Amino acid sequence: MDKKVLISCTYYVPNISGVSIYAQILAEKMAEKGTDVSVLTSRFSHKLAKLKLNKRVKIQRSAVWKKVGKGVIMPFFVRDAQLAVRENEIVNCHLPQIESFMIAIWAKIYKKKLIVTHHCEFNFKGPWHNKLIALITYPFHLVTYLLADKIVSYTQDYAKTSIFLKHFKKKLNFILPPVVVGEWNKQESKKIKKKLEIRKDEKVVSYVGRIGWEKGLDGLIESIKVLKKKRKIKLLLIGPYTGVAGDNSYFKLKKKIEKNSEWIKLVGSVEHDKLVNYYKISDCLVLPSTNNLETFGIVQAEAMVSGCPVVASNLPGVRMPVRLTGMGKIAKIGDIKDLAKKIRIVLDGNFKEKNKIKKAKKIFSLERFVKSYEKVFE
Repeated sequence: MDKKVLISCTYYVPNISGVSIYAQILAEKMAEKGTDVSVLTSRFSHKLAKLKLNKRVKIQRSAVWKKVGKGVIMPFFVRDAQLAVRENEIVNCHLPQIESFMIAIWAKIYKKKLIVTHHCEFNFKGPWHNKLIALITYPFHLVTYLLADKIVSYTQDYAKTSIFLKHFKKKLNFILPPVVVGEWNKQESKKIKKKLEIRKDEKVVSYVGRIGWEKGLDGLIESIKVLKKKRKIKLLLIGPYTGVAGDNSYFKLKKKIEKNSEWIKLVGSVEHDKLVNYYKISDCLVLPSTNNLETFGIVQAEAMVSGCPVVASNLPGVRMPVRLTGMGKIAKIGDIKDLAKKIRIVLDGNFKEKNKIKKAKKIFSLERFVKSYEKVFE
């Protein structure tokens, strides 16, 4: 595609999140195909360069004055956004991103095509501070959606329940998120099993993602306790747990994790292309989210194409990978007994059939993802 594309998101790699990895994959794959791609994001760490060219993608980071919860205050973003929008032809904002309304306004002033990718939204559920964030950010995000030419959402299942998307049905385009897994290193998987003291008679249940209030990890730990009465299980918690922007959930779980350290293994952050080595040793991946801040759970798809079945919460969008592939089970939201039951069914069942893995690879094709975006950008 010959047109110049600007991708904007609050955080970009090396920050690890579903949004940042999604944006990175999109940017780099478009650049590989010859598209001139720029990324405008926050300089959330002073160690990061203000301007950098990485894998043909120009990354510009706007100065951060202060971090507020999961967001940042960027005093020069208005100016940075104006210059970036002016230099490009297509603007792609990844929401939630409170400052996106500035980009949207510049896009309209300069008559640029504005594409909004909806990852999730702050809804009026959960802790009081989440409700406050939802209240404050709602009008800013609404401006962006109103000005958008097209809106990309993961699934129709989720869009039906979204406080934003249900109002913009004519603008919606549905594209499943990109699935990229690294090359499996069998020896590395063996080293991991040895390091984590995983025995041959133990089943491995894994969670991949940051430790956050909406992730349902307390319920997951309690469900494994139920299962451990009759079988040997190791629970791997893979992902960042300290320094998570705007969330101190780890410290609420810390005592419980340390008390059960014999079977709960706090792995910490793992490089994205190395996750496959953990999927390969896992008998089941669990995504026990309790709130629609989770809208899909891309790690499910990664696990499936790596041959690992899944148990996911019955949340709109989050339940779709299991529904599409049949490679797992869907559990009631926040129900410890049902979660334990569904994990047991997956551990005892035959969900690693080759035809199911093949189906997952076809559904979550990276080539299909890139072509779908090229069509939206036309």
